[in-house]
Amino acid sequence: MSTVDFQDRASSCRWQRDYAGDMVAGHGRIVVEFFDEGVSRRVPWPDRPQAARLLAAVMDAARGFDAIVVGKYGRAFHDQQLEQSTPTLLRQGV
Repeated sequence: MSTVDFQDRASSCRWQRDYAGDMVAGHGRIVVEFFDEGVSRRVPWPDRPQAARLLAAVMDAARGFDAIVVGKYGRAFHDQQLEQSTPTLLRQGV
């Protein structure tokens, strides 16, 4: 959520969580959340506090999850960010 002046954290987090919950319904469950607030999606993942925590968690073999579910693609990625992250995610089995 980059526009803290125009959105409130609770509603933004809730609707993104709802989208993600709908995606995993019947396939798994959400075990952890990473939600950056006040940071543009244009900022690279390693430079966003929560996205950086997610990347660090991916590297931990005891992380407790095997997939990343994004509530809305446009809120998480900009330009080539997904393509740049995919090799690391695949190497880690995510």
